[in-house]
Amino acid sequence: MRQNPHELQVKGQVLRLGRPGWLRPGSDRCTTGRRSYLGRTARVDNPADADYPPGVGTALLLALTCASRVVITEVMANPTGKTGVHYPEDRNEFVELCNTSDTVIDLLDWVLTDGDAVDYIRAWNDSSILRAESLRLYTTWLEPHCYAVVLDPEYTDTAALGGYEQPYRFGPGTLILTLGNTTIGDELQNNDPVTLVSSSTYGFADTSTFGTPRDATDSIPRDAGDGISWERIDALGPDTVSNWMACRDSAGCTPGAANSSTSYLDLALTGLSLTDSTTRNPGEPLFAVVNVSNCGWTPADNWTLSVFLDRNGNALPDPGENDTTLWGPSLSRGQETAMQAGLVCPSVTSDLCARLLSPDADTTNNFLRLTVTPGGAQRLFDLNLSSFSPDGDGFEDSLAVIYRLPEAKGTLKVMVFDLGGRQVATLFSGRPSEPRGTVCWNGFSSSGARAPTGIYAVCVEYRYSGTTRAEKLPVVLLRKQ
Repeated sequence: MRQNPHELQVKGQVLRLGRPGWLRPGSDRCTTGRRSYLGRTARVDNPADADYPPGVGTALLLALTCASRVVITEVMANPTGKTGVHYPEDRNEFVELCNTSDTVIDLLDWVLTDGDAVDYIRAWNDSSILRAESLRLYTTWLEPHCYAVVLDPEYTDTAALGGYEQPYRFGPGTLILTLGNTTIGDELQNNDPVTLVSSSTYGFADTSTFGTPRDATDSIPRDAGDGISWERIDALGPDTVSNWMACRDSAGCTPGAANSSTSYLDLALTGLSLTDSTTRNPGEPLFAVVNVSNCGWTPADNWTLSVFLDRNGNALPDPGENDTTLWGPSLSRGQETAMQAGLVCPSVTSDLCARLLSPDADTTNNFLRLTVTPGGAQRLFDLNLSSFSPDGDGFEDSLAVIYRLPEAKGTLKVMVFDLGGRQVATLFSGRPSEPRGTVCWNGFSSSGARAPTGIYAVCVEYRYSGTTRAEKLPVVLLRKQ
């Protein structure tokens, strides 16, 4: 069936394009703040009297599946400040574009739409913009591998209210553009996808999108935070949830400059274990394996890892703590490596710790630990941690109780008591299937209530052939709130 040239599909909805310059009732989302609905009409900013150019609606629809030389690389839909006419949210929205090709491209009459309004790109001709001498004005030609920033025409509004006047610092040489309308789209909302389509000069064949306009079910677009933009991670990558991130620059955005994702380094410790789970006697060798993953968007080079036995409880490598420093290999985005460190079994129960020494963007995943208990008289069980914090942040959220029985017979009970001797939780009760195993405590009582911060006793009771053996170890439960 032939596509109606006056219709555009965005997020599975059909937007009917009316006569140029005509905004039909019900299409102004400045007051509703909602995404376009089926059958709503998009405003077109072309002031001519002729109908919307035949075939452009079809081109917009088909272009959603085409590759682009000019790519939407950053979108600011929620500027800092109040909303309303002349206020920051009305004048400080922007869309950043990047010419990824090796040729100069003229962006005049390229279409930018949020699904409610269809706007045409124009040159920026207002020299009152700050630092105009370092910017490119009065033209729509975008040089190869350079940035353009499409500003709201009211960015330099002389009647501005609510502060935050011209808040952005653009990268040197940025091409400043605007639109033939008083807003970007119908004023960008946090849930607005954005589509860029080339002009008739380029046959409507070049396109780029933000917020997956063809998929209304995913998690973007959404609010990145007040004054924070969405950045494309890989300029040549697809418009998918995994290829966008909230800007991590201290300014909240990077218009006309490399996105913060290009320098976002995040190494994460994803695992810490002993190569041999057999209990070692004091002075015997221990070998630890630490898994390290590059969760950032830039290669990780020249990083170091410390593995040590934390004798004083400060979670830092200090002299005399058998500290082993390892130099890590170069890790590309998403790559993981396993590092092995040799230590000596301590004479007393100690925390075996691994800590990344190289600073990165997220330090919450730079540390792991487990508790090492030396041998001697064989214990029934050990705890992997001396303290844990079940607050749902993915770090030490549960306590592992590792039991070792003479054989898989008899009955086993693993219980948790508070300091008043009251039983808080039963972690296991019954006949074990194997002589060695692990059960975990998530910090909740048997009734499902959260156990409060405090010191608890983990007790293991083993009954076999008429004899009972019981042991207990303390553990500290910590909560942020």
